[in-house]
Amino acid sequence: MYYGFDTSDENAAVGALLVYGIYRSRDVRRFKVTPDMWAVIERAVKSCAKRALDLNDFVEKLKPKLHCDTIQPRWMKTTDALVSTYVDPASGEIMELNEEGKRDFWTRLLEEADHHAVLERLYKRTSLIIALVRDRLERERPLEVRGLIKPEGDEEIVEAQ
Repeated sequence: MYYGFDTSDENAAVGALLVYGIYRSRDVRRFKVTPDMWAVIERAVKSCAKRALDLNDFVEKLKPKLHCDTIQPRWMKTTDALVSTYVDPASGEIMELNEEGKRDFWTRLLEEADHHAVLERLYKRTSLIIALVRDRLERERPLEVRGLIKPEGDEEIVEAQ
């Protein structure tokens, strides 16, 4: 399992994570759940993957097709807790810093991913990618019902003071 997707193919999981994050971040007022919604998403993913130069380009091409203005950090999460290391300047000791609750922005993921392999999975195995996303959404549904995950459209708005 990679990034919450039930697969042993890390490249497929990276592709599914990108689609999942953009789908979850979409404007639910403009891109509603309809009977043919997943067919539209599948065609958009295939089209964007075919024309993308790299994963960054794929993300930029897919966002408008799914009516996503910006990707919300809560859907970009790749791990439960990030652990960073640093050198303590006083003692020279290497320390671990548990960064639980820190937001993830896919910077490391997009830097380390094999762009060609992920784009190939997105284009040639689009049905698998969509199935992985739908499977994760189905597994998350009971958590949404219990209130452990905020459902789509319940984004907290913080007003400037």
